[in-house]
Parts: sequence; structure tokens; C-alpha cells
Amino acid sequence: MDLNAITSAISAAYASVQEFLFANIVAPVLYQFDLIAWAEDVFDGLDWFLFGCIQIFLIIVVLRTWERLAPAEKQERFAKASRADVLYTLFHRLGIFHGLVFIALSGFFFGVDSILHDFRFDRLNVESWWPGVTSIPAISFLIYLVLLDFVDYLYHRASHVFNWWWQLHALHHSQTVMTAWSDNRNHILDDIMRAVVMSFVALMFGVSPGQFILLIALSEFLQSWQHANIKTHLGPAKYLLVSPMFHRMHHAVGYGHEAKGKPGVLGGCNFGVLFPWWDMLFRTAIFPKEVYPTGVRNLTVSQNILTQQWQGLVHAFKEIMPK
Repeated sequence: MDLNAITSAISAAYASVQEFLFANIVAPVLYQFDLIAWAEDVFDGLDWFLFGCIQIFLIIVVLRTWERLAPAEKQERFAKASRADVLYTLFHRLGIFHGLVFIALSGFFFGVDSILHDFRFDRLNVESWWPGVTSIPAISFLIYLVLLDFVDYLYHRASHVFNWWWQLHALHHSQTVMTAWSDNRNHILDDIMRAVVMSFVALMFGVSPGQFILLIALSEFLQSWQHANIKTHLGPAKYLLVSPMFHRMHHAVGYGHEAKGKPGVLGGCNFGVLFPWWDMLFRTAIFPKEVYPTGVRNLTVSQNILTQQWQGLVHAFKEIMPK
């Protein structure tokens, strides 16, 4: 079996689908609304949509099947509490969220890049770290993955430190029925802040747009797996990759978001997004053997998405205001 031939065939099929969608659906719409100047950006944006479709297919076919075969806890198959999570996932994975963020931030980051260039600031471009080695796409991709994951660990841990920020992030932790759909259950303001941070760091380290899309898509799918209702022990590999059991501990009531022995006090464990190394380094790792119930003590949120967003905003604003 020729792996290169298979890869080439998949790439050709993907390109054909992208070109078909653009030529027959997207371009006519842009022309109709006199937005053809956005054609190049929208064509690139189709990558977000197509990668999202692939992720959703894998969530339904692979992860949801895996949940039925090896569940961490017994769940109603189509629990009412999970319906909002499906809508959050569709919004994020099909390119709607990333497309809007890209349009809003592309001009800003272009301006930042120009200012840095004027000050003769040489970006921390990974490809130039070790010419001939870090310039290899596969090597630079792995370095970017580790770098961005470390930033994500710091960002995630910070969201558990400040009370106003936690009020936004608490929506993600409020789910008591964890499934493969639960990853994108976030407050939109928290998502926007994270997108700004990750995009800025990616810009500083010279991540290309194509690599950035692939990095985000891979990270998102792994996070869907981590949130899935799956009981699996990875053996020694648990020190290499965050597993569903490891991340479920982060969502456990009284463990994942509270200081040990101090109910109600912000803290927690297992903040790692893809790799558990950062938790092991900063002593925030707990490798559980048992399954714990998930959620936030004394917090109940609406099943309505708009109400969830409003509640988080109100709670965060109350924390910012003087007591």
C-alpha cells in the first residue's frame, strides 16, 4: 500500500470539494452581495468549514460509538442537558466562530505585524531556530503544538484564578452530563479572549495560516475526545496525552475547580489541554482511577444558550463591581 498515493488522493479529493463549494455556492453569494473582494479570505475560510465537517463526522461516528461501548457513567442517550452543547459545537466547528474572529482580528494583527517590523523586531520564528531541522514542516508543526499548548495551559489556569473570569469559565464546568459534545460549552467572551491570545502567540512564532487551521482542528478534536463519556486508561501513555479520565477529573465536583480541602475556594487540578506535562511540572496533576461526578457546586444554569451567556456576563460583572 503506497501511503503517498493515498495521501495525494485524499488531498486531491479535499481540494475538489473545496473548489466545488466555492465555485457553486460561495462565489455566487459573494457576487450577489458585492463582496467579491473577500473571495480569497472566504476561500481560505472554507478550510475551517471542511475541517469542522470532518470533526463532527468523527464525533458522531467514532466518539459517540466509543461512549456507548465504554461509558464512564450511565447516561440518557440524548440527554436534554447536552442539546445546547451540540449547538455550541456546530457554531464553533463549522467555521462560524473562527470566521467571525478572523474577520474582526485580521486587520489588527496585520497592523501589529507592521509595527513590529518598523521597530526591527524579529519575530520568534520557529523555522529559523535550527535551519534545516525546525524548518521541516512536520517538526515545526510539533513545536507549534507544544508551544500553543503551554500557552493554553497558562490561559486555562488563569481562568480559575480570577473570580470574574471564573464566572465566565464556570459555564464550561457546569455540565453534569459530560459527552463528546461538551468541549465548546463556553462563554463567548471567554472564547474571544482565548482566540485573541492564541492568535497573537501564533503570530509571534510565525505560524502560517494553513498550519494554524490544522493545529486548531487537531486540538479541537482531541479535546472532544477528552470530554467524552469514555472510561479508558492509557497505561504509560497517560503521561504523554491528556485522556478523558484525566480531564474528567478537572470537571469533577470539589476537585477540578476548588482548592484541595477548601470548598468554594478557586484552585483545582488537571488544567492541561493536550499534554499533562505542564500539570506534572507545576504539580497540578492528579491521575484518577475512579469516575467522579462532574459539575460546579451550588451552580445551576439554564438549558437555553442565550440565557447561559447572559447569566455568565451578569455574574462576571458583579465580581468586577465594588462590593
